[in-house]
Amino acid sequence: MRVGTLARLATAVLAASLAVAACGGGNSGDPTATVKDFVSLVEQKQFDKIPDIACAAQKDAMKEQFDIAGQLAGSLEGVDAKSITDAMTIKFDNLEVKEVEKSADKAKVSLKGTLKMSVDKTKMTDVLKKVVAAQGLPVDDATVATMLDSMVGAFEQGEPVDSSVDLVVENGKWVVCGVTQ
Repeated sequence: MRVGTLARLATAVLAASLAVAACGGGNSGDPTATVKDFVSLVEQKQFDKIPDIACAAQKDAMKEQFDIAGQLAGSLEGVDAKSITDAMTIKFDNLEVKEVEKSADKAKVSLKGTLKMSVDKTKMTDVLKKVVAAQGLPVDDATVATMLDSMVGAFEQGEPVDSSVDLVVENGKWVVCGVTQ
């Protein structure tokens, strides 16, 4: 395992959030409310609830995209996935959610804004020290700080989100069934 795996995992969380950033579910009348609900799940890091708001055709894909522990398997020995997500904050800034099209059972919603991820340096330092130690490498504060600074810089800049979300009605509720960026 390499320390770069942690950065790749954080990037994967960011990418998965971008890929389905306009998703949501559980709202029976308003597809834009469904999208806002999904954004809230991502910001609250309730990744295990995301498959519940996907259409039947997308449930497995969303479960896989947001399975942090599964993505860590075999890569970050001795590191709990929750410790990584606990060290992260995910926030959508300047969020614009607009209904573009809507029929009785299909809708398209536009989502625009900036997805930002920040890292609690104290918590992530502890994670990185475990990662480095698990590799059998010497752990010194200067090296860990350098690794952390290089990882954090890119995430705090944020990624623009400009997505079109396809929603369908299943079981009387709007659910996400596709995202185009």
